[in-house]
Amino acid sequence: MKRMPAAVLIALCVTACNPAAVEVPAVDTAAEVAALRAAAAAYHEAASSKNAQGVVALYDPTAVMVPPNAALVHGSEGVQNYRFGFISTPGVELSFELVRAEVSASGDMGWTLAIGDITVAPEGAEPGKDVVRDFHVWHKQADGSWKVVADVWNSGMPAG
Repeated sequence: MKRMPAAVLIALCVTACNPAAVEVPAVDTAAEVAALRAAAAAYHEAASSKNAQGVVALYDPTAVMVPPNAALVHGSEGVQNYRFGFISTPGVELSFELVRAEVSASGDMGWTLAIGDITVAPEGAEPGKDVVRDFHVWHKQADGSWKVVADVWNSGMPAG
């Protein structure tokens, strides 16, 4: 085995360790936050209008969901087969307010926090209300779109 001269090793290290030596495209984080907010709005609109296919389409194939008091849901098949109660239960109305959206400096990851107001009005019964806190981690796709890679939600109502 041939040994590499020390000068070559030093040159490689200086080049690899020097951020100025590596061309990194600048990220317009404001534009990415706007794109992420638009993706979150599309998710909220699909959920509020009970569009199951529209909701599922916004998940990355590697996504994991963390439903409250339930097993983890993994990947496209798990998300596709998950019973979204707000979609499948009659008499449910849902609206969201996006509280915050952030994007990484590299522009390829982001997160959103939304608060959802849920009204459940079963036929012949008093309506019930809940508040859901919905936290999504998003990954920017090769085509520039944003998809959910982690979805965690819980009730904001006091335990009772």
